[in-house]
Amino acid sequence: MSIPDFEKYNQLVLDLFEKEKFEELACLYLEWGKRLLALGKSDEGCFFLTQGYVLALEHGMKEAVEIYEILKNHERED
Repeated sequence: MSIPDFEKYNQLVLDLFEKEKFEELACLYLEWGKRLLALGKSDEGCFFLTQGYVLALEHGMKEAVEIYEILKNHERED
């Protein structure tokens, strides 16, 4: 497993925001966060998970529960 190539995906993130595809963006952030946590990069992983969590909550996504549990396990949520 490798660190996501964020430069490569920068345009994708911008496009998703512009097209208001927030659910896809939340899932992308979830994927990146989990990959970074698996690599031992807790701060970076939790950053992306938090971004995904906000979007998931705003859009009533079921992924919000999974993200919440991950953040809770990393002492980033009550």
